[in-house]
Amino acid sequence: MRESIFKGPAMISHLVKTISEKYPEKQVGKTFIQKMVYLLAREGTADFDYSMYHYGPYSGQVSEELDFTENIGAVEIDWAPSKGYFIKSKDTSWEQYLNEGEKRVIDELVDKYGEFSAIELSIITTSLFIRDNFDVRDKNELIHVVASLKPQPTEAWIKDILKKARVIQ
Repeated sequence: MRESIFKGPAMISHLVKTISEKYPEKQVGKTFIQKMVYLLAREGTADFDYSMYHYGPYSGQVSEELDFTENIGAVEIDWAPSKGYFIKSKDTSWEQYLNEGEKRVIDELVDKYGEFSAIELSIITTSLFIRDNFDVRDKNELIHVVASLKPQPTEAWIKDILKKARVIQ
């Protein structure tokens, strides 16, 4: 069976809705969506190509899907100067294009990573990208590599985030 053109928007719509329900005060922006969809791709639920970018793994395909999701009315994207993007759920009927397993994986990722800010998710996903693509397994080396890519946060802060996310022990 051929996958629907609406699969990506359905995933994004369900993700935004679930995050907003579980964390109503959370700012869901474009970076947050990029990182959460990267985590979905790691789980095999989404099929997007990612490369390393300034804020961690980035996919032009996800950016296009997010624009498409807004264009079909599934989400609303607003920009606030000095605050960034705010993405809100608008029409959840698109979720019909997801199966129960896909919804469950999204819900589980929200439970696991939804509390993190976009900056923290950037650290988490960068470390996972480095580990997956460059086989960096030693936790101290991983923290050092992430810190070299993200010079603002300290290695101690990065270590705390990675421990909290259970990326390292």
